Amino acid sequence: MSTLTHKMLIFSVIFSVILLTFGAHSDLQGQSSPKVALTGGKIITVSGAPIDGGTILIEDGIILAVGDGGMAIPYDAMEVDCTGMILAPGFVDAHNPGGLDIPNENLAVAPFVDVFDAIAPSRFFFEEALRNGVTTVHVMQGNNCVVGGVSRVVHPIGLSPDEMTRLPGLALKMSSSPKGGYDRLRHRAELRGVFSEFDRWHSDLSETRYDQESEKNEDLNPLPPEEARAEGKALIREEDLDDRHRHLAYLNDGRLAAWIHCGAATDVAPALDMIEKRGWTGRAVLVLSGDAHVAVNEIAASKVPVVLGADLIHRERDLITGDVEETFIPEVFRKKGVPFAIQVGSSNVLPERYLNYQAARLVRNGLSPEKAMRTITLGAAEICGVADHYGSIEKDKAANIVMWTGDPLEMTSWVQKVWIEGQLAYDREKDARLERLFPEMPEEDAEKSEPLSDDASTDAEPMPAENGESAVDSDAVESGDKEADEAKPEPLNKDKKSQDSEAEPAPAPKPAPEPKPEPAPGIDSGIKGGL
Repeated sequence: MSTLTHKMLIFSVIFSVILLTFGAHSDLQGQSSPKVALTGGKIITVSGAPIDGGTILIEDGIILAVGDGGMAIPYDAMEVDCTGMILAPGFVDAHNPGGLDIPNENLAVAPFVDVFDAIAPSRFFFEEALRNGVTTVHVMQGNNCVVGGVSRVVHPIGLSPDEMTRLPGLALKMSSSPKGGYDRLRHRAELRGVFSEFDRWHSDLSETRYDQESEKNEDLNPLPPEEARAEGKALIREEDLDDRHRHLAYLNDGRLAAWIHCGAATDVAPALDMIEKRGWTGRAVLVLSGDAHVAVNEIAASKVPVVLGADLIHRERDLITGDVEETFIPEVFRKKGVPFAIQVGSSNVLPERYLNYQAARLVRNGLSPEKAMRTITLGAAEICGVADHYGSIEKDKAANIVMWTGDPLEMTSWVQKVWIEGQLAYDREKDARLERLFPEMPEEDAEKSEPLSDDASTDAEPMPAENGESAVDSDAVESGDKEADEAKPEPLNKDKKSQDSEAEPAPAPKPAPEPKPEPAPGIDSGIKGGL
């Protein structure tokens, strides 16, 4: 091969690579969040009044405008007709470990864990979330821990945790209720020990950092240890934090929230005491279960929001009367003015796994539909600290919108389409799993399965009898009612009887065997029978 030919070959390869690169880049630019206008549907904004026949304009994944049917639609927007449907914000799942491969680590104390490493995008949980109208999930470890890992907010769509993540490092999970295999004494002692050890490490690091800076900077004078620790806290750098203490340091300086599980009323006071002493007020949330609602007065005084367990009814038997008393837990917190969100159940066979069912239970127990809808959208987003982006349909928020066939709180309604950041993430018409579960019937089979009408049933041919003859006399049907009556057999007369007598007699049936007589009961047979 000549030198010129070799150079031309290299040039052509380089040119092809450049062309493919710029072509792929242009394709991505063309596919990235075009303008979309959702028109004609009833809009449940949550933050304001509903809009009948409204329009939602979306660009680059953000809601540009929300208005009525008279709002102008840009010429370059793709219009989606939503007439007859309801457009609502996607549900916000405030606390769920369902997207993780395991809900908790084996270690009781694991503050170095990040749920990023355990999120499995291929889990059925995320697919089901889309199908049920959930567009924002706060993935957090379960309650079986002393100090757990760091949570994050994700969208239930993507091929990797990076693609799914929208807010990393939201909160650190811990529990004031005993972990499995622990009693309360051991659990609380270990919980106090975690933060006592952190305080010592943090103080030593602060003193060391001040001493290092005072050696470099002449303006900093040497200070006694206590004063050096106080001054050195502001000098701690990111590279000074080790893996074990990094998330605890983020919690200490306000970069992480504290979510504390309380499985009983007796566990609420220690949790509230820790929140107050460590300065977590305003960025703490209690995850409640069991009879923790009994401490509602203390929770209301602390102004800490709560996340309620999936079982919204607490049952307790009266020790004197034996009667079972039921308490609807959300109503207890509503009366005290405590903000609350609702969790869903983990069972695949109970309706508590649906957020809209949980909200419908609120309506059934006296809460208005508007407030119940807010509880699973904007209210949950506020508790998670993401209300600036999610939970309602309003300008400058993420375009996470769900198209429902009816009222979202009605169990007869279903999700038709889901948009996440303006991109169509789910379409029921293209749901492969539903197609496999409920395949469409072919047209020929559908025609065969249609029920016969009254007219068709009268014109149908008679069914053959068992002996091969027609069950209905066809001559009688064709000749009319009169001939049919004549065709009926006449009653037997004497001549007929005589003719029958001349016929050969039918063989006589064999006599049935006589039953053997049962033995007479003895005198005490009644007693034996009783025994």
